[in-house]
Amino acid sequence: MARLNGKSALVTGGSRGIGRGTAEALAAAGATVAVNRPPGEDPSFGEAVVAEIEADDGEAFVLEADVSDEDEVEN
Repeated sequence: MARLNGKSALVTGGSRGIGRGTAEALAAAGATVAVNRPPGEDPSFGEAVVAEIEADDGEAFVLEADVSDEDEVEN
């Protein structure tokens, strides 16, 4: 059952650990997921999460932002 169809979700730290699991669960429930990875982290981490979500017919994309920086969050 896709309870979150038509919804969007931003998961900070979504490229690894608990954030990754959260991103995958939200996508499985139907949300389009923005997977945020911190600057300086290997881009392949975020790309791997997106690839896994897309392989399961979900929608996701990677963002890079330092969520502790207000200007980056605004952008």
